Amino acid sequence: MIGRKLSHYEVVESLGAGGMGEVYRARDSRLGRDVAIKVLTPDRTGDETSRRRFQREAMAASSLNHPNIITIYEINSEGDTDFIVMEHVRGATLSSRIKRGPIPIDEAVGYASQIAEALTKAHAAGIVHRDLKPGNVMVTGDGLVKVLDFGLAKFDSSSVNTQSSGEHQVDLTLSLPGAVTETIAYMSPEQARGDRVDARSDVFSFGIMFFEMLAGQLPFAAPNAMAILHNIHFSPPRDLRELRPDAPPGLAALLTRMLEKPPEQRPTMAEVASMLRVGSRAGGTSAVTWRCGDGARDWAAGPFSASAATVSQPLVSGERGNSRGPQIWWGVGLVFLVATFAGSAYVLRRHAFVTRTSGGDAPILPSEQDAFSLYKRARQELDHYDRPGSTEQAIKDLERAIELNPQSAASFAALAEAYDQKNQMNADPQWIKLTSRNANRALELDSELGASHVAAGLAAMQVKNNESALKQFNLAARLEPKSGVPYFWLGVLYDSVGKGELEHDALNRALQIDPGDWRIYMQLAQNSFNAAKYNDAAANWEQALKSEPDNPEALGSLGAVYHMLGRDDDAAMALQRALEIKPNSDIYNNLGTVRFYQGRYQDAVTPFEKSVALHANLYDRWGNLADAYRWAPGHTERQNRLTNRRFS
Repeated sequence: MIGRKLSHYEVVESLGAGGMGEVYRARDSRLGRDVAIKVLTPDRTGDETSRRRFQREAMAASSLNHPNIITIYEINSEGDTDFIVMEHVRGATLSSRIKRGPIPIDEAVGYASQIAEALTKAHAAGIVHRDLKPGNVMVTGDGLVKVLDFGLAKFDSSSVNTQSSGEHQVDLTLSLPGAVTETIAYMSPEQARGDRVDARSDVFSFGIMFFEMLAGQLPFAAPNAMAILHNIHFSPPRDLRELRPDAPPGLAALLTRMLEKPPEQRPTMAEVASMLRVGSRAGGTSAVTWRCGDGARDWAAGPFSASAATVSQPLVSGERGNSRGPQIWWGVGLVFLVATFAGSAYVLRRHAFVTRTSGGDAPILPSEQDAFSLYKRARQELDHYDRPGSTEQAIKDLERAIELNPQSAASFAALAEAYDQKNQMNADPQWIKLTSRNANRALELDSELGASHVAAGLAAMQVKNNESALKQFNLAARLEPKSGVPYFWLGVLYDSVGKGELEHDALNRALQIDPGDWRIYMQLAQNSFNAAKYNDAAANWEQALKSEPDNPEALGSLGAVYHMLGRDDDAAMALQRALEIKPNSDIYNNLGTVRFYQGRYQDAVTPFEKSVALHANLYDRWGNLADAYRWAPGHTERQNRLTNRRFS
């Protein structure tokens, strides 16, 4: 075959065998580029089923436009030779990397995240890979992952919306009933039995791969094939933390879920991809790097943690809740496209809203000597903290109110809340000190006022004194049982220490008391998003927008969750609406990310350029722009220049 010409491709060298074909490097004489050509093996050329399966591999992969899936250029035949032309990936298989030993956690998660994104795309299109194994994953020298060999791919009509026309009912499996087609060590139990498989089978196989990447050993290792099959069916996976003591417990818990025997107990690939994004730690040191927004939890306390603790368990010291909106990473080149809502304008700020004033949004114009009117106007400003300048104006009004009435505990409590808002927008020891000072003064003036204890709880949370915060919020709840505020703050506190079930209960109690408060929906939405309950998250952010239709934070977050639901056009619309209200580097970055994921690389260039223009000192923005240039036609020189800038 070497030296032979197939159409306008000259075969140069053998690259090995894969699936049902042999793979060669060839030179495209028309475009002057190297390509990979997969040729159906001679012993199968007369087998019509093999030829149809070979063609299906090209059809399956070519229907998926994703940076982490091999790009198919064409399928052709010449004489009795069937061949597929695809991009030539310079790199090594993941199996060869594993042979060198366990992969560092940050590097393994980087690879796994890219694989999960690729498979999420495939599953959304109704395609199940069915042959996942390290040998079918390539890793380039710069850390880009490519999923290969869809030769056993199956169209799963149950996972997509299909019509009843005949073309959608074609059986793409092309396997004999009960035939074992996947490499034994990576098979799911249902595939090993010859049962019908769906996307959940890929989750199991991916779990085995991921386990092997981290441990350097298989989770169901045994001396022979029959013993491996027995372990896959009947034995629990080996304990990852025994083989890899530095593996975070949350990561081990995720793998355990992926390797559940019953398919219905496994997470979806989209959920796995989401948890890998949100759970990633900042500061990877391998070829693949990623970052988390400030405030994101680490592996041990984040979305991979075990079930929430019971009410009887004491609170533990920990980070204040994840105050950032959803974060999205896409594995592209050396950069994970980061769609964070972590900019100062898009922080999910947790604020006390002690008393909701009536009269809608119409400003209350106080007389110069009316301290209470000033307080009421400040309360409206604090209740709408998302509006530009509201916090600063509230501070001015409250300081004037205190001048007029220095005995008002409510004004001191509200001023503590305002400085807490300032600290959430831009952390500063000065704001922490002022929060504490005004909260203490509120307690001194009136310890029977629920707002005073809420303010004290905020001050305690700022310095991570969670036991004190719990005590203060509970006192506020007892003093004002018909106020949703203390329960809201209990929910925030439980979120900060990873007690998701208690957080949910507290927020629902707050919602029962005050169903019209948009901030409760914002918190519930974030809770659902972190738990990969994307439909619930979308519903709650939509509800928040009914009360605050021009809230860029809610619109930006809604754009993220719409993307997770595969609603990219809706995501882009929400992000564009957020940009109409307040242009922001993060939101431009998110819009570019959505366009990139849609395969609209040229459309991704402009938002990424605007993101860089507004926030030029973040390396990931330059990396994202370089990736857009890389995939959009006519930008190769710019891509090289930006890549060099990123690493300079």
